[in-house]
Amino acid sequence: MRVLGRATLRVLRTITREREVLPVLMVASIAYSLFYPTPYMREVLRDEPVLVVDRDHTPMSRRLTRWLDATEGVAVSGRTADLEAAQAAVRAGTAGGVVLIPQDFERHVLRREPATLTTYADGSYLLVRSTVAGSVNAVAGTLGAAVAKRRPPLGLAPWPLFNPLGGYATFVVPAVFILVLQQTLLTGIATLRVVERHRPAPDPEPVWATLVGTAAVILVLYLLQAAFMFLVAFRMYHLPLRAELGTVAVFLLPFITASTFLGLAIGELFRRPDSATVALVLTAVPALFLSGISFPWENQAAWLRTIAVALPTTFGIRGFVQIGEMGATLAEAGGSFGALWVQTLLYGLTAAYLMRRRRRRAES
Repeated sequence: MRVLGRATLRVLRTITREREVLPVLMVASIAYSLFYPTPYMREVLRDEPVLVVDRDHTPMSRRLTRWLDATEGVAVSGRTADLEAAQAAVRAGTAGGVVLIPQDFERHVLRREPATLTTYADGSYLLVRSTVAGSVNAVAGTLGAAVAKRRPPLGLAPWPLFNPLGGYATFVVPAVFILVLQQTLLTGIATLRVVERHRPAPDPEPVWATLVGTAAVILVLYLLQAAFMFLVAFRMYHLPLRAELGTVAVFLLPFITASTFLGLAIGELFRRPDSATVALVLTAVPALFLSGISFPWENQAAWLRTIAVALPTTFGIRGFVQIGEMGATLAEAGGSFGALWVQTLLYGLTAAYLMRRRRRRAES
């Protein structure tokens, strides 16, 4: 126990004294959690400007335009008879979409004949496209029901589970917070390991003591930072957390430990602290994509899924979303929880092997 205590104190002392390590391991996650959600405070896209090309000029076409302008998602920014000019406005970025009301639209609707309402939406931005198309579909459906003599026998009342507002912040911020924990941890630990190698202790402790001592310090630091992120930052930005903090802490134990051991293993591969920092910073965006938050993990290429299972964020994000946003129990998120413990074991053994090999080479 004395050896373990000495290793723990040495790690803590190195973190607090080294300027390459201290900001990353003790400040970066908190600062990022306060800044990152700011652009998404409104949760959903509102009042996206659209242009209306009205070729019908009837009371119904004017009513449709008014209703469209009254929706939350879009705002009618102008009316024009020139379809090409309206489309050019979308290409220029001054409008998110164009709604074309064709000639004889009212006559076709009243006669129960097929009536086509054409929407041109900016597909280069998925949020704009979905907002414009969804608003037009909602107005068209309401208009059709209002003029029908008999309402359809079956109505649709959609209710998005776990994210009732359909907010972008509720969708992306929790996943990114888990990614931030991993990336700051990997970068800080790898840099810490390089610094420790350049300043070897006169009486180095056993490898197991270095591993356990480092993991103990990082667990305390990162559980405190996670508590700030999920209690303070979540409440500041009105993000839901449907799990007890104790359950989240238990789930984060293998996630933080696996990331710590992976960082120690990576640190053995670099000679300079700044090289480790630059290399790991570049992995942040690929790690987010591979986690499955932007595109379903099951539908990605097989070779990408192979890389994804090696990253703690793949299971950390999936499990945290289940527990924190869906209200799942730890047992229901057992697949991700168990995978993180497997990673902890594998990366712990890998780090121990690399550290012992380097120590043997130094002694010989």
